[in-house]
Amino acid sequence: MKNAKIFIVDDSPIQLVLLEKVLLNEGFNVKSFSNGKKMVQAIIPERPDLIISDIHMPELNGFELIEEVRSFSEGQNIPCFLVSSKADAVIRQKVDAIGADGFIKKPFEYQSLMSVVKSLLKENELAGKSAL
Repeated sequence: MKNAKIFIVDDSPIQLVLLEKVLLNEGFNVKSFSNGKKMVQAIIPERPDLIISDIHMPELNGFELIEEVRSFSEGQNIPCFLVSSKADAVIRQKVDAIGADGFIKKPFEYQSLMSVVKSLLKENELAGKSAL
């Protein structure tokens, strides 16, 4: 699980740096993107082990990003979860409807974030081993 490659995308430079620092401190390899389109383009050559995306972004929001990632074979089994400062019932339904693997409301607690990250990476690792 350590050294897992995690792609993060958020249009807020402050949020991006904070999230990156938290993940780097846990020993993960992190690649940050300020734009969802750039992140999607990087998936095929650099397939990540996990994607964390803000929901509310210009050009390609978090929902559209996950739908696009899931639309090609390289992205179908990558765990993806969303973060947002808004957490109403409509957002939560949409998170489930697009096949996101989870959602955390900002500002999030460090332990909550790491719990979700580690859980998704472990589930994905176990699923990969059982497929062999």
